[in-house]
Amino acid sequence: MYRLLLAGSLLLPTGPLLAQTSEPLTLDPLLVSSPRAESNWFTLPMAVSAVSAQDHPGEQLLTLDSLLGPVPGALSQSRYNLAQGMRLSIRGFGSRSSFGVRGVRVLVDGVPLTMTDGQTEMDGLETSLVERIEVIRGPSSTIYGNAAGGVLAIQTRQPGDTPFTQVEVTGGELGYRRMRAETSGSAGSLGALLAVNATQLDGYRTHGTAETNHLTGKLRWQGEGGTLGLTLHAIDNRAEDPGGLNLDQVRADRSQARPQSLQFDADETVEQQRLSLVWDGQAAGGDTYQLRSYYGQREFSNRLPLQNNGQTAYDRWFAGVGAQRTFHRELAGLPHQLTVGMDLESQRDERSRNDNLPGGITGALTQRQRETADSRGVFIEDQLSLGDAWLLTAGVRYDSVRLEAKDRYLSDGDASGERNLDDWNYSLGLSRQLDAHHVAYMRYATSFETPTINEMANPTGGGFNPSLGAAQAVNREIGFKGEHPGLRYEAVLYSMRIEDELVPEVDGRTFYTNAGRSSRDGVELSGDWLLRHYWRLTGAWSYNRYRFDQFQGYDGNRIPGIPRQSLFAEVSYDRDDWYARVNVNAYDHQYADNANLDRVAGYAVTNARLGWRMVWGDQRWEPYIGIDNLLDRDYYDNLRINDNFGRYYEPAPGRTIYAGAKLAFN
Repeated sequence: MYRLLLAGSLLLPTGPLLAQTSEPLTLDPLLVSSPRAESNWFTLPMAVSAVSAQDHPGEQLLTLDSLLGPVPGALSQSRYNLAQGMRLSIRGFGSRSSFGVRGVRVLVDGVPLTMTDGQTEMDGLETSLVERIEVIRGPSSTIYGNAAGGVLAIQTRQPGDTPFTQVEVTGGELGYRRMRAETSGSAGSLGALLAVNATQLDGYRTHGTAETNHLTGKLRWQGEGGTLGLTLHAIDNRAEDPGGLNLDQVRADRSQARPQSLQFDADETVEQQRLSLVWDGQAAGGDTYQLRSYYGQREFSNRLPLQNNGQTAYDRWFAGVGAQRTFHRELAGLPHQLTVGMDLESQRDERSRNDNLPGGITGALTQRQRETADSRGVFIEDQLSLGDAWLLTAGVRYDSVRLEAKDRYLSDGDASGERNLDDWNYSLGLSRQLDAHHVAYMRYATSFETPTINEMANPTGGGFNPSLGAAQAVNREIGFKGEHPGLRYEAVLYSMRIEDELVPEVDGRTFYTNAGRSSRDGVELSGDWLLRHYWRLTGAWSYNRYRFDQFQGYDGNRIPGIPRQSLFAEVSYDRDDWYARVNVNAYDHQYADNANLDRVAGYAVTNARLGWRMVWGDQRWEPYIGIDNLLDRDYYDNLRINDNFGRYYEPAPGRTIYAGAKLAFN
């Protein structure tokens, strides 16, 4: 494994290699907007990556894992178990839970997909509409609160200026079927888009079927002073959960379900509607501002593979408003880009628990309570140009989160309670342009991460866990960036210290506790190189040293669920009429438990894509084929950290083939 990682790291480009290019090739300038004000990636003193979906045609897009491969320090899991949903971790934050995303703030078109309590369910994203993803790695910006791991800023397709219609049909092994249609256009200042997507998957493992349905509608109005965007997104999903296996079960049959998952019909159903309204305005002097609001409702239910308290259901209402303004001023002869803003968010859950009887039959009511989360945040961040070569950024943010539980199941006593969590956080960055092609920077930033409402569950009954608190992190990093006409690369060295890290403990259900202290140190390398016409090489490598410094006798142990090394390397050939790509995702060994007794071997997965682009009159056809796990390796799609009786493992399928075709016309 180490030889593989070393060999792959040599694929990352260095400056002298550029001389091998016979003709000048140029990468498009890289501008990033995830700091909520458009900035030049090259001079910005923070670790931020940008990925375009146009560079990854022919993808299956069950989750965003195929798009996030070139991002160092980002780990995606749970691609095939849609009941658990995509698990994303950045610099190890987010890895603690077996489902959903924690510690990473996710935004779609500037509007939070992350809930008020800090949890993100990626089922609220229509992956086929994604055009671009920007990833801030680590707590580099005070503009976003409750995001110790970083920020995932997703941009989706907007209504086109000219009429456009696209139909796509895809099918493959594991019973995979997808049908989607999209149409958009504009008339004068008004544009509209409508997209539908229906996906079905039988799954690799027994009891792993899933069905997802998405409806997205967008309206865009272009006025003299800005743009008004209205988006409606609705989902209707159901997925079975095959559960985690122990090693003996994996060796006997990798594709089997956990017996209790069959016995209790473990599954998850979700219905959600979300409406957002965003105004992007232009002010005098080149200033910009944004006003945003959203409202949604979510109905959720699931059945766990156990009887006591094995069924959970909630009705959720969530809403938020936000505003920001970016000023472009000159003070004392120095150009400033000053951004100020605020966020207000609220979440209300009507939650109930019932026993889950064999066959998935609803048993006696065991818990009913109303859970609320309210947050408010204010921030200010300044980019100050200190001459031609220096750029200074500084920011401060205040967040206050209030969590409350009102017990409505009083037969076992009143367990109502509330928690108030607040924090001030800061960031300071400085970059120095060394020459026309190289920049060095340093950054210091703090962050905090609250437990989600699910994680606040009280092991002793209703209400909230009175001993669970927020985690605080301090991040220090130095970085080096290079940018040439056909070459872009980055190297980052970071060190983080965390107080009260949130750690899962499993006793039938999963509960959480705080570790005393932990540390995270790492190196991240990435590169993007246009070798010659049509050829492109992309690579990303990270080395991580994550440890518990003080935690219940586990002092010095590695934090589970995070590989020490990860590597992504891809070679692509893309021309007007066809394209081909081959990539490798390699991961070092990791541990599945706090005690570091269960070591999970490293693995490497190779994937290939091939597609054609054909034009017949005003019709554009794109048939494609994809092969996942080309070399048919055994590996795990997901690990359930610290699960009981060694039930950590969710095996992934072997070699899997799919094919599809797009038809687009104006």
